[in-house]
Amino acid sequence: MGRSLLAFLFWCLGVAASSAQLPDLLDLPAQPGERALRGLMLDVTRAGARLVAVGEYGAIVYSDDSGKNWRQAAVPVQVTLTAVHFPSPQRGWAVGHDAVILHTEDGGATWGRQLDGRQTGDLLVAGAEAWAAELDAQVAAGELDGDELMLSQEANMMAQDEALREQEIGPNRPLLDVYFADEQRGFAIGAFNYFFVTEDGGHTWTDGSARLPNPEFLHLYSISPLADDTLLMVGEFGLLVRSRDGGVSWEALDIGYEGSLFSVTGDQSTAWIAGLRGNVFYSTDTGNSWQAVEVPTEASLLGAAVTGTGRASFVGLGGTLVEVDLAATPLVNLRKPAATSLAGVVGNDLGERVLVGKTGITHLDNTASKTPGNYIAGDS
Repeated sequence: MGRSLLAFLFWCLGVAASSAQLPDLLDLPAQPGERALRGLMLDVTRAGARLVAVGEYGAIVYSDDSGKNWRQAAVPVQVTLTAVHFPSPQRGWAVGHDAVILHTEDGGATWGRQLDGRQTGDLLVAGAEAWAAELDAQVAAGELDGDELMLSQEANMMAQDEALREQEIGPNRPLLDVYFADEQRGFAIGAFNYFFVTEDGGHTWTDGSARLPNPEFLHLYSISPLADDTLLMVGEFGLLVRSRDGGVSWEALDIGYEGSLFSVTGDQSTAWIAGLRGNVFYSTDTGNSWQAVEVPTEASLLGAAVTGTGRASFVGLGGTLVEVDLAATPLVNLRKPAATSLAGVVGNDLGERVLVGKTGITHLDNTASKTPGNYIAGDS
């Protein structure tokens, strides 16, 4: 991996040493101003007909006209926000550095904090202790022995060490993605096997990392639903895991690729994953088998979105936009709509693309004409 890619990923995806040096950013509200729209933006999603984007310095902006004009939300933190998801038009969640989890009940106009790295240490300690007790019970029942027991105990010891370390030093690692199946059940994932789960809309969170086949504590980058309560999650070094029961249990999948996978997305028919050096894969059977897409770029792809049946868009380094249509054997279209790296993409109600990245938000219409988002000052 080249130095430029490493620098970009550490900056955008967040093993952020700067956050550890400035924990007061968790107590400082995001400042209003056009910088919120022109600086680093890392994710964009739909909240019904509204679009919502998140980025550095706690910036959250929203658009009610398909991505042309944007207003800034009221946000209680200035840490970098990495991902956002809405299971319904009004209720949404955003996550970011210092393990912050934010929640909105008004479509993204105002946000409140549900969790941050000051509490995660206690959650991780409780999770590791519960896991150790579960292992003891399995050994007593004769359900676990030999190599499987040794590997599980080693992973649990690592989990206990990491938990105690976080409990001691406080906020130090980022959450990188968030997904809610409905307004109650959700997941927040991130660096070094962060995997937090809620069943009550984020009022309480628990450490669910013991569920994952990730004994090396690889970073978890992206999570997405498919059909029939199936979830996929991707991470470092080709990590791909699947749940068939809504996130209760997980299994590792092997696609024969060992490079990092930064994004996963899907719908009822097709799953898509993308990562280093322009690698793109798709599955039409909920992850049982995968095929590679020949993409004419080696730019690493950081964000993805389904844009129609059998169609998806991917964005990444160097302002790259790749669009794939499986109906055309497949058809792959490569464009460079931005001068700097892109991190997220979403389709609007007009079938256009809205892109976010290092220099803010770009609206790309169906004629390939591109314009920066327009910042609207003042209250919504």
